[in-house]
Amino acid sequence: MAKFSTIICILVLFCSPLEKMVTTVEAKDCHKVWTCKGDQRCWDDCKNNHKGKGMCDLYTAPSVPKQCFCAYKC
Repeated sequence: MAKFSTIICILVLFCSPLEKMVTTVEAKDCHKVWTCKGDQRCWDDCKNNHKGKGMCDLYTAPSVPKQCFCAYKC
């Protein structure tokens, strides 16, 4: 009887689906803003300094300088 129980336990272990538990951690989204010195420069500075994606304002008020918005994972 003990032998039969052992064989059943082994079969259950080998036949049951095994799932891998993978822990994932997502980084928060962070943002920095500075005066835009051109679209390409904004993109490059954001990528080089923060490994993110930068973009200058499309529309601003006449007296307000364009801003570079940089979004990156922190």
